[in-house]
Amino acid sequence: MQHFVLEQALNYLIDQGNADLGALNGKTLYFALEDLPINVNFVCTNDRIFVTTDTSAGADVDIKLKSSVFLALFQGEDLTKLLRQDKIVIHGDVKTAQLLVDLLQQIDIDFEEVLSKYTGDIIAHQVGKLAKSFKASDNPLETLKDELTTLLIAPTKSELFKNKGA
Repeated sequence: MQHFVLEQALNYLIDQGNADLGALNGKTLYFALEDLPINVNFVCTNDRIFVTTDTSAGADVDIKLKSSVFLALFQGEDLTKLLRQDKIVIHGDVKTAQLLVDLLQQIDIDFEEVLSKYTGDIIAHQVGKLAKSFKASDNPLETLKDELTTLLIAPTKSELFKNKGA
């Protein structure tokens, strides 16, 4: 199920961002987030990305990184700098990995604006604040768990309600 959501989200971003997927057509990229249970192949064909959990097929490039590093790439962080810091492990065709990073950086979408169409401005803004705190975190999954626990046990101590009158 998660791979279907990921596939829909990626293709939505590509469509909305008017990104050119042509350079990746015919390529398969193995992608794994080390701190989340995501191990998938991105199969690029016909200007679309198909996501499959069958990773037994060979890929042109294997990319392994933490979710915070993935978000940093999405925000324009330099791939070479992250590689030198050993924050990304790439095996295979590095040029294909660079093409994927370039594609992600081409996409310029205001996520809060898109989300607000479905949830309203207040919720979209809160989700945006939460996403920024994840980006700053070395372990976003732990940050999410801690924030949800605080929100459920003591909502007034939650970051979502910080600086709000009690």
